[in-house]
Amino acid sequence: MQELAKENSEKINTNDTPFVWKESTYKQPAYSKYKFIFYILIGLLSVAVAFGAANTGFKLPFLFIIAAVAIPLLVYSTANIYFGVYLTFVVSFFILGILRFIDLPLGLLMDFLILYYFLAMIIHIGRNNWTFARNGVSTMVVIWIIYNLAQVANPVATSRLAWVFTIRGMAGAFVFFFICLYAFQTFKIVDTFISLWIFLAFLLGLYGLYQEFHGLSPFEINWIKADEERYKLYYNWGRYRKFSFFSDPTTFGMTAAYTALLCFILCIGPIKPLKRVYYLIVAATMGLSMVFSGTRTAYVLIPIGMVFLTVLTLKPGFIFVSILFFTAGAGVILSPIKSLGPLDANALERLRSAFMPENDPSFQVRMKNQAFIKPYIQSHPIGAGLGTVGDWGERFSPGSQLAGFPPDSGFVKIAVELGWIGMIIYCVLLFILFKIAIRNYHIIKDPKLKTLQAALLSVIFCLIIANYAQEALTMYPTSIIFYASMAIVIVMPKLENHETDYIPNSL
Repeated sequence: MQELAKENSEKINTNDTPFVWKESTYKQPAYSKYKFIFYILIGLLSVAVAFGAANTGFKLPFLFIIAAVAIPLLVYSTANIYFGVYLTFVVSFFILGILRFIDLPLGLLMDFLILYYFLAMIIHIGRNNWTFARNGVSTMVVIWIIYNLAQVANPVATSRLAWVFTIRGMAGAFVFFFICLYAFQTFKIVDTFISLWIFLAFLLGLYGLYQEFHGLSPFEINWIKADEERYKLYYNWGRYRKFSFFSDPTTFGMTAAYTALLCFILCIGPIKPLKRVYYLIVAATMGLSMVFSGTRTAYVLIPIGMVFLTVLTLKPGFIFVSILFFTAGAGVILSPIKSLGPLDANALERLRSAFMPENDPSFQVRMKNQAFIKPYIQSHPIGAGLGTVGDWGERFSPGSQLAGFPPDSGFVKIAVELGWIGMIIYCVLLFILFKIAIRNYHIIKDPKLKTLQAALLSVIFCLIIANYAQEALTMYPTSIIFYASMAIVIVMPKLENHETDYIPNSL
């Protein structure tokens, strides 16, 4: 079977470059010999935590617990990069919610994990085995990172310190793409990542519904009211927008939307009945909780994803389901009904407003802001420098021309800070990504993998659209999901040939 897979892999090379898979790259260590030592270490750690709690308060024991969990995981994931991808993803899912409880620079933790696993990957592969990264997307990502690094010398920039803080989100996070590209060496690893994503999102949606039907906790209400701007953002249309265990409803709503889209598309594919039921439950949960988030951008992502899916596949089944979906959606949007199941009048009116932007004051403000900044973009080919707009601009360049300007869009932010040259680089990167990924979709033969490829491509397309309305691709965990999905849609045909025994039982 392995010889047949290798023979097929040689016949199909989606990027026209050699690609070398490592056989049995990851091996599970034998823990049985070290159980006694492990129990001793746990006992000593418990004593240390108790001592810290008795003498220094809560924060030091909390740090002890983090260190006790993190150090063994880091050691294991250093030898197993795929586990590092899982760990980084899980941390990204909970890090924003944790910030509501403790005042620590946890954002730096994500930067550390990405840099740590990137260095571990380099140690793994050395200098000569970079064939996994030989594709057009990798080339454009490198160009993008170099261009962002060069922005430190931008003569128009008003603050070099702002560059230090913002380079992490604009270019540093792209490094995670290479980590995933290397780590996803078998379909089982990819399948585990997708399953982890859906499971965590399911928990996210369930707690969002709990907030809606049970009410926010006193701590959550006090946290919202502690900041006037936060209260204005969270309390709209006579109700609190739900955010689950994230820290803002926008991230929650968009995560719910694209996860619901993913599960819905996977349901249409050839999967086992129990899996289909599970995905339908997750899709329904995420779709309903998305409505209660009050995020207009999220509302339009699922219809946009269905349109893209239909155009991509042109399969009668997908077309039929899309027609049913749009018919039902149009009925809800255009009808005068005041309630629908758990959705009351407020929820329905906010949902409808997303499809009537001419009646949306916030949308009109964004259009005016974009018209205002357009001449500046045209006259600054390399932009104003990273960290010159929005909150970063107010923090590092108060009083400057662009300080406090709300981009309200990932694309507008790129155009202002990196110029139209940066925008061209970014758009070329996305074009090459879709060119390779769509070609891979037509190369893949296995129907399950084909469905997953279509689902991830639809999610990626939705996130790119969302990045026009929001700074979507700099938010955790969305940015991690986006870069991981980029890697998966590039390597999928090679995984099909590498894991022919595993695929029939996947998804």
